[in-house]
Amino acid sequence: MPRVKVGWRSASKENYLDFCKKNKDIKLSFIEWKQIVYSFNEEFRREILETGEKLRLPMGLGEFTIHKKKRKTYKEYDGVKKINLPIDWQKTREKGKIIYNFNYHTEGYFFGWLWFRNTARFKQNNMWNFKPSRVTSRLITTYLNTDKKYQYLYQEWAKIL
Repeated sequence: MPRVKVGWRSASKENYLDFCKKNKDIKLSFIEWKQIVYSFNEEFRREILETGEKLRLPMGLGEFTIHKKKRKTYKEYDGVKKINLPIDWQKTREKGKIIYNFNYHTEGYFFGWLWFRNTARFKQNNMWNFKPSRVTSRLITTYLNTDKKYQYLYQEWAKIL
C-alpha cells in the first residue's frame, strides 16, 4: 500500500520556491534553506523538551508545550465501570492474561504535546489539529527515561482547548 501524500510540509520544494518569489534579495540554495527550516524546528522542539515551558511559534501559529496528565484508572461506559489503563501487550502475550501498564516510573502520569489553539491568531483555528511526528512524540519518552527531573519540569495544563 503506497504512502499517503502529506498535504503540506515545511521544507518542501513548493515552499522553497514560494520563499524565493517573496524574498528575491535573499539568495539561498534549496539545501541551505531546508537546513535552516529543519534546524529551527529541531531547536524549537529541544527548547520545549529541555525547559518544559510554553513557547510561541512565529506568524501567529500559537503556543506549544508538553502536557502532563494523570490517567483515570476507571471510566464508566453505559453505566458499566471499566478499566481505563493501557495494556502492556508484550507482558500480556508472555503471561497469557491481560497485564496493565500503570506507568509507575512516572508516578502514573503520561505525557504528550499540547497546542494551545486559543493563542493561534488565524481564522477557523478550531478546524486545525496538531499531530507531532513520530520522532517528536518519542523524544518525550527518551527525555523521561534519561533523567527523572524532566518528569517534574512538565506541568499539568487545564483543558483550554
